[in-house]
Amino acid sequence: MRSRKQNYFIRAFKLLLPSTLALYALACATIVSPTGGPKDIAPPKMVISEPKDLSTNFKGNKFTLTFNEYVQLKTPEKFLLISPPLKTLPEIKLKGRSVVIKLEDSLRSNTTYNFYFGEAIVDLTESNPIPNFNFAFSTGPDIDSLSLSGTVTDAYTRVPAKGVFVELYKDFTDSVPKKQIPIYVSRTTDKGNFIFNNLASGKYRAVALLDGDNDYMYNLPTETIGFSSDSVQPYYNAINLSDTVAIKKVDLNTQKLVSIVMFQEPDSTQRILKSAIVAKNRLSIMFRYPTKLPGFKALNISDSLPWAIQEWNSTNDTLNAWLLNKPDTLKLQVSANGIVLDTVSISTAMKVTGKALKIEKATPLTFSTSLSNNLLGYNNPLRLSFANPVKESDFEAIVSKRVALKDTSIITPVFQFTDSIRRHLLITFNWNATDKYDIYLPKATFTDIYDDKSDSTHIPFHMKSIEEYGKIAVTINRKDESVPVILQLVTEKGTVVKQLTITTERRADFGLQAPGKYGLKAILDRNANGRWDTGVFIKKIQPETVIIHPKIFDLKANWEEEETWEL
Repeated sequence: MRSRKQNYFIRAFKLLLPSTLALYALACATIVSPTGGPKDIAPPKMVISEPKDLSTNFKGNKFTLTFNEYVQLKTPEKFLLISPPLKTLPEIKLKGRSVVIKLEDSLRSNTTYNFYFGEAIVDLTESNPIPNFNFAFSTGPDIDSLSLSGTVTDAYTRVPAKGVFVELYKDFTDSVPKKQIPIYVSRTTDKGNFIFNNLASGKYRAVALLDGDNDYMYNLPTETIGFSSDSVQPYYNAINLSDTVAIKKVDLNTQKLVSIVMFQEPDSTQRILKSAIVAKNRLSIMFRYPTKLPGFKALNISDSLPWAIQEWNSTNDTLNAWLLNKPDTLKLQVSANGIVLDTVSISTAMKVTGKALKIEKATPLTFSTSLSNNLLGYNNPLRLSFANPVKESDFEAIVSKRVALKDTSIITPVFQFTDSIRRHLLITFNWNATDKYDIYLPKATFTDIYDDKSDSTHIPFHMKSIEEYGKIAVTINRKDESVPVILQLVTEKGTVVKQLTITTERRADFGLQAPGKYGLKAILDRNANGRWDTGVFIKKIQPETVIIHPKIFDLKANWEEEETWEL
């Protein structure tokens, strides 16, 4: 028989056993780091430096920057810019949470040195960069203390230009950005803003550059550039300075923001961008610019035989050519203004994923219409656009009907091709918005130049009423009425819906428009050529001014918008 003491130990063991086993299991489990939590998006912060930022009387040959976390260097050879420039780049090393910069050159006396690191210093875990990181000190008793700020936008869209270099030069020679690195540099934010600190007094040339090879110079034809027409002058900004720093106070005008627009210079050399078979028997040739006096010669087709039927697009920079007497490979010499641009060899077979597609049987002649969801625009003709030029048409076979509420009747629209190669057909009639219509095309109503025939089809539609549209008109007040203004009605995405040119008149009426959201863009057409012209850097020609109306117009059906715009 167990004693009372034995029973007590047995009960205690039973109570402790589950807890003991749980602790043992935990001890044997694999220990893992906790997961989850918000992603680190904060850049490192400099907590101390030797010497201090904006120090004076610097005499050493190295300085150390210490941060609140471990950092790494990301292509400092691309980002680091020192002003005034040093003959030999410094040696840069990482030491714990510090960046140590050892100078190889002797420094000038009484000079403020700026070390622009750009986004070269990033944290170790997520590579978050310190944007526009700059460190400055002076070798004399004073430190340059001036600032300069402004904005950079795209010249045509007026969208902020983010991540582009803004550069300052003392040399005002026209070609200096092509030959020299700047003495000061900054980079724009996502909103297109930039700021310089610790500048010396004086006048500067300001240049914005989307630098393709990160060498701070304008030396590639694809690079985008912008410049300030006038010299810029920095201002005194006490907010950026420490009370303990000796300041060169220069009496300048109050802060004036610098505004720069960026553009890509025109390349006057005409080029073929692309040439390919884009549909059965159809060759497309795309040019860099609208062509003047183009010429084409098929080198492997007899001169007595036509090689193609040609059609140009509305901007005259793309040729569509329907091939005739085609060889397996067409050798074509292309010229413009009497100058041979290129000789191209084009396989005339349609290809799918790189393989030739054999089309043995005839394919039906197809077409598209100007309808949208079986709706015809108010008071508009119906347009048919055929895939190939039409050789034969039988308008007598077409059956056109008006489908009214109470009866159906035959109507007689007018059919007329509007182009010389007979690809675009206009069907006109006094359409009524209260009626519905059906145009029936029997099989083989149209035959193209390759003897392909159209299938039988019905084209049902009705016309939108005028009450389904809105109207928008703008009255322009101009400071300079001698300069024509190109007014564009654009969608929210910037697509041009309609364009009008204003010369002596003040009012622009965009007429009936589908309900939706629209914007307005104005182009000051200095040379009155009816289009926007870009700038030329070396000639100091700014691009033509583009102004975006700040308002988005929400056009409603059966509504009229009237706006007055001060330009």
